[in-house]
Amino acid sequence: MSTHNHKMASIMSTAYRYSHRGRKIQRCFRSSSLCVNWNDNTKKSDDKASHHRQPQTYSSLQSSRNYHVTAKKEILPLIAAAVGIGGYYSYRALKMMDHEWEEYQEDLKEYNLEHGIQDNEDSLDGGNITTPTSKPQTTTFNKAKAFKGGTMAIDLGTLNVRIAHRSSSADSRPSVMVNREGKRSTPNHIIFESDGSFVTGKLASAKEYEKSDSANPVVNSGQMMRNSEDDTDPSIRNHMIQQVISSCAKDALEQAIGRKNISSPILFALDHNYAYNVQPIFVYPPKQSSRDDDILDEYKDALRNLSLPDSIAEFVPEPLCAVNGAKFYSLLPNAIEGPVLVIDVGARSTSMSIVEGDNVRYHSRLSGFGGESLVEALMKYVTKSFYKNKYEVVSDKMALQRIYDATKDAVFEISSGSKNNLGRVQLNIPYLSIDEKMQPRHLDLGVSAKVLEAEFNDMIAKEIIPEFAMKQGVLSKSTQNPSDLSSLFTSMIMRVLEKSSQNPFALNSVLIVGGGARSPLIQKAIKTSVSSLAGEQFVQEKVVLPRDELIEELIVLGAALQ
Repeated sequence: MSTHNHKMASIMSTAYRYSHRGRKIQRCFRSSSLCVNWNDNTKKSDDKASHHRQPQTYSSLQSSRNYHVTAKKEILPLIAAAVGIGGYYSYRALKMMDHEWEEYQEDLKEYNLEHGIQDNEDSLDGGNITTPTSKPQTTTFNKAKAFKGGTMAIDLGTLNVRIAHRSSSADSRPSVMVNREGKRSTPNHIIFESDGSFVTGKLASAKEYEKSDSANPVVNSGQMMRNSEDDTDPSIRNHMIQQVISSCAKDALEQAIGRKNISSPILFALDHNYAYNVQPIFVYPPKQSSRDDDILDEYKDALRNLSLPDSIAEFVPEPLCAVNGAKFYSLLPNAIEGPVLVIDVGARSTSMSIVEGDNVRYHSRLSGFGGESLVEALMKYVTKSFYKNKYEVVSDKMALQRIYDATKDAVFEISSGSKNNLGRVQLNIPYLSIDEKMQPRHLDLGVSAKVLEAEFNDMIAKEIIPEFAMKQGVLSKSTQNPSDLSSLFTSMIMRVLEKSSQNPFALNSVLIVGGGARSPLIQKAIKTSVSSLAGEQFVQEKVVLPRDELIEELIVLGAALQ
């Protein structure tokens, strides 16, 4: 053994021996250059602290080193496996993201081609940017592929909002969505409180009369959209319409597709990562004439923020949706060709349109007359019987709200033709008012179908015809002014036929739709007016009257079929 090795062995032996004696402590490693004098290092520190520090021998240090080497050998394969698995799944996730992005770009290009939207992509040629001048090739847009959530149709009526959904499968049928309260329609009312919050739906409509004189009255968004003379600020009007539609649509989307956390106002999108991958279809009333304000442009502005891109939203006229729905449910006579006269009796407006093919040739609308006119007529009868006065001058707005709710249910019950009521209903409203002696007064009044008909015809003759029909240019000038409900419909139908240069016998059919058309009084008046123009056989062969809920839901169902 060389002198250096002998000296190194002596030092290591001495360190081991001194360690057992607990005196001079010196740690030695295999390399002499790594030999550290423990005493020299600990002199700089506190003596008391170094006294409690226990030394390590060379054998214990060697066994410690061997232990750590064994642990590394065991854990390295696990680390390698974790890195490999993480890399594999990361690669798969990136590939899937690339694939979805390519599909999204393809769907967007197909949609742009179908709707004539020009892409903002330029081609590069040798560093010079050149814009292609050739027209893009026509392609068929696959909605089932682009919108895996199907289509959702939204009908903002003059009283309610109805929503229908159709899945993306080819053989699917549209269905009307039910709201959280179990109803197939939702009131289109909205209230903005002073603190900036708002309430929509049933909660808002229940305060329509109560808040009629307040600083923040209840607003009917459907009537606001159709009223060209409304002087509300356009931004406020658009915000109200958007909030009503968004509230109803979000509820329907959660039921049809599932709950989705969306922080932005966008509800519909081509990319499902932003919003629901559902195509929205909005129903709107067409223009009455070239001088009439275009409701479509204002409606698009109000709903622009609900879709991404906003071009995926489709807007379809109400009469066209009604005809599409009637064709789908095989309601129209197939053997007869020709245009269809659509009579839409809504809640607070009645419209008539000539639909030929995919076009609305003529449209006429009478605002202020519809199914709610029956409720208003019965309200006047009840308030006159109870207060001995007109309901317009009654100061108790909460009492008027209770009367409205009761009369609305009574009209619906009478119009349903149930055998249980035999054409008669009983109105019971306890504690409606108090008398002069501060005693409570209760309303207990029976109403029959004949009473309702008499009050309604009186309202038609004294208010609807002189104050609305004669001022809106919807009556024929070749006949005398109408005096009752059937003559009112006769004059309106003749006006439509005259303006569209249409022969009634060349019509395919007369299609009756709308919530107000569920009333037997209105159905009877329309049939009587058509019979006076074309005969009873025409009524039996060509007047189409959908049954039950379909008569008021046919428009939104037809829109979902687009």
